[in-house]
Amino acid sequence: MHVTYWLEEDLPLRFLRALVPMLSACVPVGMCLFALQHAPPPPMQPERTAHILNMVAHDGAAQTAQALSRQKGWADVQHAVTSGQPDAARLVPALLPSADSHTTRTLYKTMQAALPKHPAVVLAAAKQGTSIQADLQAVCSPIGMSHTWRQQARQAVAHVHDVHLSDRAQRCLNRLDG
Repeated sequence: MHVTYWLEEDLPLRFLRALVPMLSACVPVGMCLFALQHAPPPPMQPERTAHILNMVAHDGAAQTAQALSRQKGWADVQHAVTSGQPDAARLVPALLPSADSHTTRTLYKTMQAALPKHPAVVLAAAKQGTSIQADLQAVCSPIGMSHTWRQQARQAVAHVHDVHLSDRAQRCLNRLDG
């Protein structure tokens, strides 16, 4: 009976001894994860986007597109689209005609991915004029996209109520349904 009492009394101590190293490892990891989760967003983009728009205004779209290619600056344009920055609606149509074919396809894919979350910005970023149909066909095409994307994109575009974008929204919905 004496042995059983000793084992029962030692059990909580054993548990605590095993628990202390685990807690000492988990607490710092948890604090790091908390800090990462509540870290301020990286600096950018409205300032960078405004700078690129300023470059287009002063240097022209062709020279700006070349500079973005040399400096790997197209990621800033993509970020403007994916984050739904309103300036993306002016930036993309200004630069797209001067972009190479690979960059154009990449921007279309970026716009396509952003369509469910930022439909008004994406539709506004579609080029003005006669080639608008080509942009909308690429951006609103459900080919290669998941069924979930298609549903979310359709719902998002259907909720765009900007009068200036109504024609584009309808064309996009037709393409999504097609």
